[in-house]
Amino acid sequence: MLLIRSVIVLSLMLTSIATIHAQNIPNDIAVRIIVSEAADQGLKGMICIGEVLRHRASVKGFYGYQSNWINGQPRSVWEMAAKAWEQSAHTNYTKGADHFENVHRFGEPWWAKDCIKIYEYKDHVFYKELHSPRK
Repeated sequence: MLLIRSVIVLSLMLTSIATIHAQNIPNDIAVRIIVSEAADQGLKGMICIGEVLRHRASVKGFYGYQSNWINGQPRSVWEMAAKAWEQSAHTNYTKGADHFENVHRFGEPWWAKDCIKIYEYKDHVFYKELHSPRK
């Protein structure tokens, strides 16, 4: 019983941490990023992008959301992206990944040498940055 309570408390704490970090990112920007990166990847693919955005807690490295082409995406894509952003606070498909790339379209990224491959879904490969030990 104590073990079950401990697991529940830990899960709630981790979810709270992801939500706190994500508060730095306005919802409208998060949804734009998800649309720009995963409009054709379905709900789960969008959730995965949302998870990475939450793990980073920053829009640094995301540029497509500033492009005008995403404004032409259908309303259903925007609604799915909003749902994905909400759900990404409670999922962990990418196991803590903080980077991703569409390797099918762009190839293996140069920065992947400093990361470990964690997960793949449709066109995206998800990575977690390896931090060097402090001296």
